[in-house]
Amino acid sequence: MNTTQELAKAASNSIDNLSNAASKAVDGAQDMAEKAITKVQSEAKDLTGQAPRLLDVAVERIKALSAKGVDVARESTAMAREKATQVADQASERIRQDPLKSVLIAVAAGAALAVAAGYVAQRRKANR
Repeated sequence: MNTTQELAKAASNSIDNLSNAASKAVDGAQDMAEKAITKVQSEAKDLTGQAPRLLDVAVERIKALSAKGVDVARESTAMAREKATQVADQASERIRQDPLKSVLIAVAAGAALAVAAGYVAQRRKANR
């Protein structure tokens, strides 16, 4: 595997990992919010006289948990962007260091894509 492909794969893997982490964080925040709602509903049934106050507390907790989940998602997105920028910078530096090799890799990749696109077009044409 060549350097450009390795960098692209590393960037893709990093972004996938950060995206998964953000998704897990949001899911965790949603689970916590659902648990809080369930607990407050149970308490409200037992203590009907205090229901309005308990509901206000639940709403505030839910708002806080939602904000926390959004913050985690934002942080994860920022980390993914930072990593992608680093990988792009590394790729640019390697291209500057060895431009001929980079051009040859790009030509080879373009040729491979052209062959693949031609193959797909022929298959579609044959299936009609």
